[in-house]
Amino acid sequence: MQGILLLLTFIGLIVYCFRGGNLLLGFLAISVLWCVIGWVPIGTVVTDVFQKSVANYGATIAIIVFGAWFGKIIVDTGIAGSIIKKVVELAGDKALLTSILLIVVCTAIFTSAFGVGSVMAIGMIVLPIMFSMGVPKHVALSSYMFSVAGGMYLNIAYVSQFYAFFNVNYNENGYVRFALIATAIHVLLTIVFLVFHSVRAKTRGLARHAWAARITDSSSQVPVYSFIVPFIPIVMVAVFKWQPVPAFILGIFAGILLTKNMTSYKRVVDVMQKTLHDGISESGLLIGMLYGVNIFQAAATQVSPILSHLLGGIIPHSMLALVIAFGILAPLALFRGPLMIYGSGAATVAVLQALGIFSDWFLFGLFLIPPVAIVANTCPTQSWGMWGLSYAKVEPRTYIKTGLPWGWLMCIIMELLAYFTLAV
Repeated sequence: MQGILLLLTFIGLIVYCFRGGNLLLGFLAISVLWCVIGWVPIGTVVTDVFQKSVANYGATIAIIVFGAWFGKIIVDTGIAGSIIKKVVELAGDKALLTSILLIVVCTAIFTSAFGVGSVMAIGMIVLPIMFSMGVPKHVALSSYMFSVAGGMYLNIAYVSQFYAFFNVNYNENGYVRFALIATAIHVLLTIVFLVFHSVRAKTRGLARHAWAARITDSSSQVPVYSFIVPFIPIVMVAVFKWQPVPAFILGIFAGILLTKNMTSYKRVVDVMQKTLHDGISESGLLIGMLYGVNIFQAAATQVSPILSHLLGGIIPHSMLALVIAFGILAPLALFRGPLMIYGSGAATVAVLQALGIFSDWFLFGLFLIPPVAIVANTCPTQSWGMWGLSYAKVEPRTYIKTGLPWGWLMCIIMELLAYFTLAV
């Protein structure tokens, strides 16, 4: 009876997430329900589920905060905008070449830039350029979102969010090698996406004249040598084995110094305070949701014996079978579905972990891919997806139809890559 009740509430969480319910409230509610159903002692609920789960996540929250701060430095100092300007100047009026170069550069920027604010700020530079060059709005929007997603495999602040679920580390188990390969494949498929739509437009007589792109942002040009700043944290962590927070701090001060914002003490203080404030503001809801996830994971741990007893003979124990299933069912990550870890997928993780037969690295690889390849690429409920639809005036149905087939293909390829590089 307990197991059946746990499954019913699990289904209820999926429905709640599909309908766009508040995730923090949903996770808190199901945490309480699971503790009640599992007869978890009140002392354990108060101490382990609601206190220790949150307190133990402090180090990861610090990475997210400093990552968001660093992302605002890249945008607000003009580094991101200047890199994009330089690309457009080099490409001239060649629409396809310009689009490809913009996507490659944006992917590189989002290996370190973090947060919806950064996506919006950079998008308001990139999208008008692509529109002015005749790229259809739905193609431009999808390709830009592909570039945002492509940077996430290497993005330290993004990857650290998964520490709430799995005992993994950025510098362990060859993760950086996997991330580099995944990023390269993601970019390559995005380029194929752009070429496909370019050729398709020409064969159907829909191609438009490519006018020389104009950049409308008013950010000042920064020195070319400041273009190294977005890659400082990744290099310090992956190559020199620094911890993320000092790597981000180095990047923050390098960004201020190399963009000539250290002209006075007041200027330094103003830039640091504004970017820190904006970075934390944009990450606040994410942090709250992640705290809710941690509380739910702690509750799931308390009832894991019940779930394991109920589902141990139903769920396949073959890792490859699960990988194939995740690839085939990838669209279930849309609308916060059961394959989206920052949605009802948090319960799916709990169920699989309760079996006690899969390693953290395998489950990490399994659940890392759908949020990147499907949700960040093409889901209208993603925060920057909603912004992009409004900004580009694209219908959600058109957006999904344009991006989902490519995101689905990416998901299948990446799941297999994660299986062979992280799990086996």
